[in-house]
Amino acid sequence: MIEQLYVKDYILFDSAMIDFSKGMSVITGETGAGKSLLIDAIGYLMGERIQGNIVRKGKDRCILQMVLTLPDDSIVKELEENGFFIEDQLIIQRIIQSNQKSSIRINQQATTLSFVKQLCSKLIDVHSQMDTYTLMDPRIQMDLLDQYADALELRHQVNDAFYAYDDAYTLYQKVEGEELNIDQLDLLTEQCNEIDELYMTPEEFDQLDQQIEEASHAQRSIDSLYASLQLLNQENGILDNLYSLGKNLQDDSNLQEKSSWIQDTYYAFDELKDEIEKRKEDLLQSVEQLDELQDKKFKLKKAIRKYGGSLDAMVQRKEEMMHQIDAILHREDLLEKLKKDLNTKEKQYLTLAQTLSNKRKQSFDSLSSALETHFKDLMLEHARFKVSCTSKPYSANGTDQIEFLVSMNPGQAFSPLKQSASGGELSRLMFALKVVFQTESYTETLIFDEIDTGVSGKVALKMGEKMRFLSKKYQVLCITHLASVAAWAQDHYTVIKTSDENETTTKVVLLDADQCIDELATMASGGVSEASRKAAQDLKNRIQGKIHG
Repeated sequence: MIEQLYVKDYILFDSAMIDFSKGMSVITGETGAGKSLLIDAIGYLMGERIQGNIVRKGKDRCILQMVLTLPDDSIVKELEENGFFIEDQLIIQRIIQSNQKSSIRINQQATTLSFVKQLCSKLIDVHSQMDTYTLMDPRIQMDLLDQYADALELRHQVNDAFYAYDDAYTLYQKVEGEELNIDQLDLLTEQCNEIDELYMTPEEFDQLDQQIEEASHAQRSIDSLYASLQLLNQENGILDNLYSLGKNLQDDSNLQEKSSWIQDTYYAFDELKDEIEKRKEDLLQSVEQLDELQDKKFKLKKAIRKYGGSLDAMVQRKEEMMHQIDAILHREDLLEKLKKDLNTKEKQYLTLAQTLSNKRKQSFDSLSSALETHFKDLMLEHARFKVSCTSKPYSANGTDQIEFLVSMNPGQAFSPLKQSASGGELSRLMFALKVVFQTESYTETLIFDEIDTGVSGKVALKMGEKMRFLSKKYQVLCITHLASVAAWAQDHYTVIKTSDENETTTKVVLLDADQCIDELATMASGGVSEASRKAAQDLKNRIQGKIHG
């Protein structure tokens, strides 16, 4: 629930801090004082888009902040998985600069509006006059029905099954519509062969680069090797001299050990000569292969550009072409396989869609009964409700076309909501829908922003009673102009606007018991008098009697 709302330099507000409690709270005040600005501020803290400049005139920035009690474990887990540190409170703060740029934080950690919006939609539900039009949308009506029927998980399964079927249908239609093209088969075969001929692993590609590098520098190495061989092989060269030296010393017994060492050295140099000879031949071969290696690399790089830009992309492209070749060569087999898969997925979809349809229909009577009970409480004694359910083509939400219908008077045919009720009747219908569907949600805070427009008297009293009833399970915040609604609240706030020559300022005051009676008297009679105070006190007493009686 919302524990606290704080605004600073926000339109008409210099600074205001409101501490909310559990149960039902109302916010009242004269038209234009700024009541709805507070609900707008909560909306902005829930990630809603800011319309216009909300920074107070002459200020550089506006600060909005909302403190929420620790939500349930699933939401805490979601926050922690997204990197937020949560202790005992959830603090959402949004700062809006005068140039309309803004930033938003959760517990002092920067985040995105989309994340905050998704998070707060699970915690707070705002009902305004605009919802009256939203509830007329058959798509929204289906969402509410599935929530009421506890069918949301089943609907997710239908959604997944539909897109699996849709993908299978699209693929089947694509393959069926493709013409058998022999020229294309030849081209694909040629391209696959080209990839097979040129492809090499990344390690082989590196080795090719190394071979080209070595071949490019081989000539200088070859010259050095020729010079080395000459030193070893020439007449009176190293080998001749070592051989002669060893032979000359072997007859001297004192130098035989040295003679043996010199002979070993001779054989070592002789082996070195063979190694140099082999290396020279290898390098000569590399030089001869340089053109061939460079041409191979050129063709490979050209193929890489042609088939996706990398060696991995070449492999992937070949696999795709092989599938295309297989599709052309075995088209009828492929079509049969795809058709079988399509039929299986269609059957799975229809089974789930029918199960969903049945679950929806099972809730129709209880929904109608619940709503008609609230209709009677709200002085719509003759109003009746039913759900229209007709068939429609396959879709992600099933095969049902859902629409809410009402009949407001005896003998009147059922028709869609927007065609059936006057303004005051429509407000009551929508309020009844909100009450019924809200009992099936897991939201912690309900906000009603002047949804009692167009009603008065006993109807307003009943609306207030139903809000008080909802406050047993939810925190309820309500903006109202009606004393008959406000009198049900446990906490009563009023918004007061004051003006002088230079500026207009709005403040929020939590009323004590006497102030609450004065405010109710003003709301009901336009001013405070002995008679209006007595009427307000009687109203409050009657309501307290109902609550505690």
